[in-house]
Amino acid sequence: MRCEEVQDLASAWLDQELPEPRASEVATHEAGCDACHAYITDLRSLSKQMAHMGREPAPPGLEEKIRAMLADQQGADIVPFARRSPWRARPIVQYISSLAAVCLLSIFGTWAVVRQPAQIDTTQHDVVAAHVRSLLQNSTIQVVSSDQHTVRPWFAGKVEFAPPVKDLTSEGFPLVGGRLDYVDDHRVATLVYHHGPHTISVFVWPEAANQHAAPPPALVEGLNVLSWTKDGMVWWAVSDMDLGELKELRALL
Repeated sequence: MRCEEVQDLASAWLDQELPEPRASEVATHEAGCDACHAYITDLRSLSKQMAHMGREPAPPGLEEKIRAMLADQQGADIVPFARRSPWRARPIVQYISSLAAVCLLSIFGTWAVVRQPAQIDTTQHDVVAAHVRSLLQNSTIQVVSSDQHTVRPWFAGKVEFAPPVKDLTSEGFPLVGGRLDYVDDHRVATLVYHHGPHTISVFVWPEAANQHAAPPPALVEGLNVLSWTKDGMVWWAVSDMDLGELKELRALL
């Protein structure tokens, strides 16, 4: 199996949703491929974190309080339903309606708060993990060149778009090459720049129709993370250099 195929199936494999022959193929590839093992390890860690997002344990005694309230309400309306006057039935109906409304608002509120940041958190996790993995390898790049006319054609056939590539040596950010990475469940182009002793990974891919607004800059595990959109492309930059210098690079790209 190819790495791209394994990474496409990784989530289903971790959730034990693959048929046995396919699951065995993924497991065999993952055991012998450092890149896919690292990717699946990151995905497993992220899955554990996401499993706890938006969940809070109920306060002690909450169930007993709710049962007591329901029992009190039922006692107050002990008259058989058929003999009740409309005003007599109204309290329990209002109570149930209110309780249902609170539940729905709580569910919708949790979904709204958790769902949208989830994509941003996943993207942020993916780009940071990809940057860190590249630093652990013998080389952070797959195509070594400071020539934008060499780096850009290298991506042809590897991604379904032509990434904008600029050599910014004269501005203090020399281009050293590029590589492929896997972010948000698809392949993206990564440009690698240097600035003094710092290495910068710049991830780029086409902007989607439902693209969320770029999140604010973040500091993740000692790395500055910056995101923006420009000319129909989504950009993410990750480096240990100063955020102000990272913003200078953003202005140049």
